[in-house]
Amino acid sequence: MRIAIGGDHGGFELKRRLVALLRRRGDEVADLGCHSPAACDYPVFGYKVAQAVASREFDRGILICKSGNGIAMVANKVPGIRAAICHDAQSARLSRQHNDANLLVLGAEMIPAKRAETIVEAWLAAAFEGGRHARRVQQIAKIEQEIARHAQPSRRRS
Repeated sequence: MRIAIGGDHGGFELKRRLVALLRRRGDEVADLGCHSPAACDYPVFGYKVAQAVASREFDRGILICKSGNGIAMVANKVPGIRAAICHDAQSARLSRQHNDANLLVLGAEMIPAKRAETIVEAWLAAAFEGGRHARRVQQIAKIEQEIARHAQPSRRRS
């Protein structure tokens, strides 16, 4: 699987650990930053990973900041992204099975590293169930399209 991963300084150490896990699994991993524990801004990396997944350059993405909240907010602004903050394996599985989440978000200060590894494994192993859930995911896509349509500048007739 092709996975883009990124995070801010608060997620730096956990990201390094997860990159190693993903590579051991045999996944193709692109670490899109940050690349040091120096303070940085999570929107930069949240957007970079979300864009990489939305463009289908990568199959899925993983983002990490201290709480997961800020970076998830950024990712979910990108059309086509369904980013889910998960704190346990069950929420990770359900985010894939029911919501077709294509981006996993973790809060490095919210969960121990070993649990984060378990969450990643569960998320990557789960598949979208479709059925009644597909209808709901389509509704999310329709809302995105509606918002995009209203965001288009009005065209004035001369």
